[in-house]
Amino acid sequence: MRSPDSNPTMSGAIITEVALVDQVKRRERGAFRSESLPGHLIHVCTAGEVEQRSAGVSQRFGAGDAIWYHENEIVQGKVLQPPWKFFTVNFRAPSLLPPPLDQRVCSVSESTLERMDRLLSVWRDRNDSEVKRHLLVHAILLEVIADLLPAQTQGLRIDTPAQLWWEIVSELRTNLDGSIDLRLLERMSGRSQRSIARACRLATGMPPMKRVKQIRLSYARGLVQLSDLSMTEIAMRIGYPRVQEFSRDYHANYDVTPSADRKAGPDYRDATRDEEASD
Repeated sequence: MRSPDSNPTMSGAIITEVALVDQVKRRERGAFRSESLPGHLIHVCTAGEVEQRSAGVSQRFGAGDAIWYHENEIVQGKVLQPPWKFFTVNFRAPSLLPPPLDQRVCSVSESTLERMDRLLSVWRDRNDSEVKRHLLVHAILLEVIADLLPAQTQGLRIDTPAQLWWEIVSELRTNLDGSIDLRLLERMSGRSQRSIARACRLATGMPPMKRVKQIRLSYARGLVQLSDLSMTEIAMRIGYPRVQEFSRDYHANYDVTPSADRKAGPDYRDATRDEEASD
């Protein structure tokens, strides 16, 4: 029998999937706009300085800082001091809450930088067995996450009208395969459609249903580029009953078909290739 004073049993996996580990370098100064990937996305910067706005919060960070994104956040900002160089890792951990919004940027220790370098090395190493590689990637990433999580992880409430929209989106992401309209958003939030529309415009600059479509397509793009799911499966996961309709909207939004986008890979790879070619 376990002693009452012994540590409680820990059960359940934290990380369910690691989709991407890489190192990215952007040499140009100036504005950028992007969307983070589905799940958790962590950048650990090794050079440069950046100012941006994400999830309604302004952030400034540079070499020696980490920044944590969660679930397809729209990011707008500018590279203040190039080159901007960073490690990046994208993973799924449904039971893990990201840090509060005011703690998404934090300084990292030399040991965290070393772990990210090791993580990238193991990720790229195909000489070990897949089982050993899998275990090492997850083990190192768990150490990185432990480094970055704040001691206090209670949620943060920002008392602005725009925060209503971020709260709706957090719940909405569990329902992307279902029917979504303003009446559903009204029931989810307990707020009027007018309040929801105002909050969405303040937060994103667009009406709610347009942003919902953007969220769906952004999530789909992550699945197109980083998963092996068929286009039909992806369409169903984001609420499109017909794959042809999904392909049409995807092309209209990204100016490329889902199949062609899968072959090309994530946008950042093109920038990385350009940087490597110029070095």
